[in-house]
Amino acid sequence: MLFAFPALYAQDTLSLNLQKSIDIALQNNHDLKIAKLEYEKAEEQVSEAFGRSVLPKISGAVNYRRAIKRAVIILETPFFSGSFPQGSENTLSIGATLEQPLFTGAVFYATRVAKVFAEISEKSYYLSKANLIRDVKRAYYSYLLAQKFLDLSVVTLKAAEDNLKNAGALYHAGIAPEYDFVRAKVQVQNILPEVQNAKNSIILAANSLKIVMGLDIEQPFIIKDSLSYNEIKVEDFNSLIPVMSKKNFTLQQLKLQIELQDKNVSYQYSKHFPELYFSGNWQATAQENDLRSFKRWRYINSLYVGLNLKIPIFNGWQTTSKVQQAKINLKQVREEYKKTTKLLKNQLDEILLKIDEMKNKISAYQATIKEAQLGYDISQKRYANGLGTQLENIDALVALTRAKVNYYNAIFDYYNLLAQLEALLGNQGIVNNE
Repeated sequence: MLFAFPALYAQDTLSLNLQKSIDIALQNNHDLKIAKLEYEKAEEQVSEAFGRSVLPKISGAVNYRRAIKRAVIILETPFFSGSFPQGSENTLSIGATLEQPLFTGAVFYATRVAKVFAEISEKSYYLSKANLIRDVKRAYYSYLLAQKFLDLSVVTLKAAEDNLKNAGALYHAGIAPEYDFVRAKVQVQNILPEVQNAKNSIILAANSLKIVMGLDIEQPFIIKDSLSYNEIKVEDFNSLIPVMSKKNFTLQQLKLQIELQDKNVSYQYSKHFPELYFSGNWQATAQENDLRSFKRWRYINSLYVGLNLKIPIFNGWQTTSKVQQAKINLKQVREEYKKTTKLLKNQLDEILLKIDEMKNKISAYQATIKEAQLGYDISQKRYANGLGTQLENIDALVALTRAKVNYYNAIFDYYNLLAQLEALLGNQGIVNNE
């Protein structure tokens, strides 16, 4: 079905299927772009931590000072009394300092902590990606469902209008009562709002799909797929447990959180150890009066190197407290991992049970549609032969419509559950409905 907008927003029409919708979303979705930027920022923090903890720090400085009014030195002696200017009219100093860590706890742990944090951000990106694929599939199937409902409402309206024509013909021929003719009119009027509601639903479903794909609302597209049932084989609960434990991105994040907190305990404990730094300082200083030109200034160079040993002795037990806090954080993450594992196992079991339930419903609704169609055909023939009533016709049409609605809703729920299962397993290869 082509979904178009006014010429004011004319754009090239996209031809979409499920896989292409997913590919477009992976390129354009704003939330996924933000998650990717967070991951890139975390990688930069690894470089920052390495530079802060391992590489030397070198800084330079230039300082010029002009004496507007110099201080004086006053001398008072039995033989002489007077004052002399102190310092010079111009003072220029140029210098550089270097500090290189030789041994600190941060050297061993800070970069490791930053790397684990970057891996957590990476898993967060993959989790966002898996959830996006799930959301695209839900939006895609919602659009196909809206298409089916629109087609169904149009077919139902056509059937009601045909029924109205038959009732009108029988009424004017004096075969059917006026009541049947009135009921047929009412039936048509009741279906008209449903058709308009179906048209509105497909607009909203199309907008939802475009939003999750990161497209403009004005972008027209066409989808040739139709919502039809294709049973997908899914493994049982016990077979999927190890798959989920290994591939689920939430669990992978929590495992890395445990590793992160474990390294943080070591990092905080390393603050008990001394820290040794190598330092160097070079400086060139010139002090001259205005009588000597700048090119002839005389610079005095100095260079110092040394070692700086920092020994923690007592800081009010702050380091010990931070170590204990880090240990508590580690215990909390471990408990969170255990809790999340149980919740995800329950979610996996629930999804698998619902998938079986939907398969049974689909099978039952298929049989119901056949029976309802047969009932509707019989009611039409009975009424045409003067043996049935208009009420039977209406009831039969309503039953047939309800059976088809239930059937397509069950198909949508089935595919939506499969999409949830794929996201839960961190695997997008279970369902392929191109």
